[in-house]
Amino acid sequence: MTRQKLVLVMLILSSATAVSARGTAARDSSVLVIDDIRFEAERFVVDSATNVATVELSLVNLKKMPRELKVNVYGTQLVDDRRDAYYFSTIGLGRVLMRFTDKQNYLHYLLQPDSPAKLVITAEGISPGAAIQVVKIVFEDSAEEGRFLDAYLTEASGAAN
Repeated sequence: MTRQKLVLVMLILSSATAVSARGTAARDSSVLVIDDIRFEAERFVVDSATNVATVELSLVNLKKMPRELKVNVYGTQLVDDRRDAYYFSTIGLGRVLMRFTDKQNYLHYLLQPDSPAKLVITAEGISPGAAIQVVKIVFEDSAEEGRFLDAYLTEASGAAN
């Protein structure tokens, strides 16, 4: 295992421990609540013909007021069962769509209270036969500008790939 892969695995494990220490859903990492946002994994699919992965998540703002969500798109990654990490090809949140080639660092989106927004991430060049196991979402803390939080989600139990 390369050092880069080992570091990624350690980060995933330490993040899961930190999340469980804060009282969020540690048993089922397909649903997390971080910074008053509920992240729920809906679908992880890899098209074997094109080697393109698609991950769909539902995000819900649990606050009573709308809030801006600032996603660091280059920090957001998909990780397969071989521990290979992939940058996004496209990220769509609601009606906002960004492509990797747009060379934008952040995706800004206004999350409305109790109104689910669908986050769809695609990545190209997935290793043949690989399955996506983890999606890492990096977003700005609502309480401290410039501080970013990580959300690591896995596919829901019983969901087909």
